[in-house]
Amino acid sequence: MSKKIGDKLVSSEVFEGLKGFEDVFADYVKSEDYKDNERKERENTKVGEQYELQHFLEQENDRLSAMEIFLTKKIPLLRNFSQTEKLTLVQMERKRVLKEKLIPDLTKLDSALQKNLAQMINSHFA
Repeated sequence: MSKKIGDKLVSSEVFEGLKGFEDVFADYVKSEDYKDNERKERENTKVGEQYELQHFLEQENDRLSAMEIFLTKKIPLLRNFSQTEKLTLVQMERKRVLKEKLIPDLTKLDSALQKNLAQMINSHFA
C-alpha cells in the first residue's frame, strides 16, 4: 500500500525507510524550492511534447504533400499515357534475342557451361 507525502504517492517500503523524516519531507514538499523544481519539470515535459508534436506535424505534412503529388500528377499520367504494354513488348523482344544468342552457345560441347558441369560431376562422382 502506498502513502502520500505532499502530493506524491510513495510505496510502503520507501515510506518505512523514511521513518523519522516525514516532517522534513512534508516541509520540503511545501517549500518554494520543491515548487520551482515541479514547475521546471512540467515546463520541460511541455517542451518535449511540443517538439514531438512539431516533428509529427512536419512528417504528416510531408506525407500529405507526397500523397497529393501522387494523386494529382502521377495517377493521371499513368492512366492517360501508360507505357506498360510498350515496355512489356520491349522486354519480351530482349528476352527472345538473348535466348537466340545464349542457347546455341551453351549447348556446344566445348562451351564453358558444359566444361564446368562436366568438371563438377566428375569431381563429385569420381
